[in-house]
Amino acid sequence: MKLLWLDLNSSYAHSSLALPALHAQIADDSSIDWCVVSATINENIGTIVNQIFQHKPDIIAATNWLFNHEQLIHILARAKALLPHSCIVLGGPEFLGDNQSFLIKNKFVSGVFRGEGEEMFPKWLKVWNRPCEEWRGIVGLCYMDESNQYHDQGIARVMNFAELVSPEKSRFFNWSKPFVQLETTRGCFNTCSFCVSGGEKPVRTISLEEIGKRLDAIQQHGIENVRVLDRTFNYNSKRAKELLKLFC
Repeated sequence: MKLLWLDLNSSYAHSSLALPALHAQIADDSSIDWCVVSATINENIGTIVNQIFQHKPDIIAATNWLFNHEQLIHILARAKALLPHSCIVLGGPEFLGDNQSFLIKNKFVSGVFRGEGEEMFPKWLKVWNRPCEEWRGIVGLCYMDESNQYHDQGIARVMNFAELVSPEKSRFFNWSKPFVQLETTRGCFNTCSFCVSGGEKPVRTISLEEIGKRLDAIQQHGIENVRVLDRTFNYNSKRAKELLKLFC
């Protein structure tokens, strides 16, 4: 089975963690042939679609953000027209709400994931071609069935966040960028309406020891610019001080 990840970013200076974060959890699964098409929202759509077509994937996956939404949908609609047997599945912040209207409007999309995908996406890959029988067991998956009925299976949460294989261990982690992102916590106790992490309880953390090891690995690759993804950095002043020491 060939899986193509469409990595559509705002610029080449940016790189999404979604692909390496998901791939790291199942990197040893030899049944999946991974390939990637990387592009920016400013590139020619026809060129990107042609790159996808050359791979002829069974599955096309991508992350949908506010900044890439319009271009992503145009690209995928054309790709589906050329590759009608490909299954298109999406995730990302754009699907944290009700997804029925999106799926009705964009029938070329087979399903969308709401929430965190590191545990549920690998499960879905085992049943991706059996939507009628198996998709109902995938938490966080939203889709329309053959009878045009909408299925909404809630939101996926990775409760054992610290036990995930780190994205840096994936061969798709991009070490060529001027900076890398390091997610040290997940979730937030605040409920700010403008934030995609608002209300994601509980807050889950990675140990300071593990963060130190990952920073060492990043430094060994010659990268000094690390952008920390920590929605609640100062909620625990003691932990915040210890983190600052690691970055000095």
